[in-house]
Formats: sequence, structure tokens, C-alpha cells
Amino acid sequence: MTKTPKHKYNSGIIGNCSYIAHVNITGNITWLCWPTFEDSFVFGSLLDQENGGEFSILPTSEITNTDQQYIENTNILCTTLTTEEGSYRITDFAPRFEQYERYYKPLMLVRKVEPISGRPKIRVRCTPKYQYGKQGFTKNRGSNHIQFEQEDIRMRLATNMPVSHFFDDIPHVLSSTVYLVMTFGSPFEAPIERTAEDFLSRTKSYWHRWVKNASIAPFCQKEVIRSALVLKLHQYEDTGALIAASTTSLPEHPGSGRNWDYRYCWLRDSYYVLTALSHIGQFEEMEKYASYIANITQTDRGRLQPLYGIMGQHQLTETTLDHLEGYLGNKP
Repeated sequence: MTKTPKHKYNSGIIGNCSYIAHVNITGNITWLCWPTFEDSFVFGSLLDQENGGEFSILPTSEITNTDQQYIENTNILCTTLTTEEGSYRITDFAPRFEQYERYYKPLMLVRKVEPISGRPKIRVRCTPKYQYGKQGFTKNRGSNHIQFEQEDIRMRLATNMPVSHFFDDIPHVLSSTVYLVMTFGSPFEAPIERTAEDFLSRTKSYWHRWVKNASIAPFCQKEVIRSALVLKLHQYEDTGALIAASTTSLPEHPGSGRNWDYRYCWLRDSYYVLTALSHIGQFEEMEKYASYIANITQTDRGRLQPLYGIMGQHQLTETTLDHLEGYLGNKP
């Protein structure tokens, strides 16, 4: 029986300016909205352990230690788990790099699981949800993938791990590196290992160049770089909108009742983000945001609202998610 360490909600984030995923210290994807920031989560155990779905990579023996950190100057996250049987590392990233004179940022989540010591046994569980946990997906078996379908929505998990483990809940001895490539809409049809490693290398190079082009003073440089990388992920690049947060319905403090959806673009908050990025010499985000505002003023000619949707929507409807347990029992 796996024991989850304390502070299980601590997490890092990955993304590519198209989506953001939260990964907790045991390697579980606790939050991911697809295909955009404003859509329903496909993994949302942050709000409900039962109805939120799951994408976990857990050992069969007790976890004795965990460590989570980013590859330096990137948004690539590494989670290392030590167990009684051995240790392994999960590398999570969202591909993003320059290709054909534009940014390649597919709806793709890549998870690399590599053994470090011993012979750890793992269970990989992938059960996406939709409509905020109200609907599940039909799971179909392929030769080297699992297809998830729900009405007109298609998701696919391609892997070099035997797919039987996803249907029979059989532990897998991690004797070699496992790759898990999750896609939304388009299937992944390429060599798994070679493509995943190529995307990892190119994504790492992209973030290194982005940081290299920034002008950051020596004072607290490491912390400023990490903050800038996080802020960068919160721009929805297709329109230029800057969201206040990638999650929804997390309370300001337990029992506050103030657990609203912050996946919107507040004009005031965006000003502070853009000012911070411009202070380190990053102006591309400001240019994209200017285009976002220009499109809003063409369709909404009155006085500007405090917030808009990421597509520039000005008519926003509030709803509640009473069927979810909520973060630490704080119902959304």
C-alpha cells in the first residue's frame, strides 16, 4: 500500500502557453484543462479525488522520500521518488520550440519515467474526466496506445510500456525508461522514444534561450527567473490574454467561501505582469497582449470591463460546481 507523504498538494507546473498542468510531489497530474485554459479539466483531483480523474505513476511499495525540482532555467519538471524497492525519476514537460518560423506548442503532455536505482515497480493509471468530473471517457485499446473517447472529444496515450497494464492493473517493473505521450485531438504517430527525447532537448533549448535573452540583475536572480518563467506560462498565446491563475475554485483560505474561477484576464493584473516582464527585457508578451486588447475594443466599444475571457468574451456567466468535493472540502 503506497503511503502519500505529507503536503501532497504541493506541486510544480508545466505548460507551453497553450495549457498548464500541475504535478504534485508523487507525480500525479492534479490539474489539467484541455484544450484551453477556460475548458473543463481532464484531470482535476485537486478539486475532487473521486470525480477529478487521475494520471498517476505510483510505486507499489511505500514512498520513503520525494524530491521535485525544475531543470535549471526551464519549465521542465523532475519528480524523484524513492521507495523500499528502488528509486525513479519522472520528467514532465509540454513541448514548445521554434519550428517553421513559428512556435510549435501542441496539445501534448510528455512524461518520461526512468529508473535510478533498484528495481522499483510502478502502476500507471490514466482516467481522464470531462464536464468537470460529470462525464468519463470510453477507453479503447490499441497496439501501442489507449484511445479515450467522449462524444466528439478524442484523447490518446501513446507509450512504449505494455498497454495491458492499463487494463488489468498489473504492476510494471521499471527496468528501462518508459515514455507516456498524451495528446488531445490529434493522435501521436511517430517513434515514441526518439521523438520524446528530441522534443525534450528542443524544449529545454527554447527555455534556455528565453532566459538568456532576459536582462536580470544578480540580486535574487534565481528567484526572479523562476517567477518570470511561471508568468510566461500564463499567457494564452493564441490571443495574447493573460490569465490570473491556471486553476479554479481554490479558496483564499479554508472556509472563506472565496473560491472563484481565476482563469480569466483581469486588465489590472495583466498590467502588473507585463510590467514585470518588460523590466527584464521581455516585450513579446506585451505585443501579443496589445493585439488582444485591440480585438476587444473592436467588439466591445463601451467602457472596458475589469475582466474578459481568454478569447475576448465580455459576456461571462457564473456557475457553481456543487457536485465536486472541493479543495480540502471547500466546495467550488
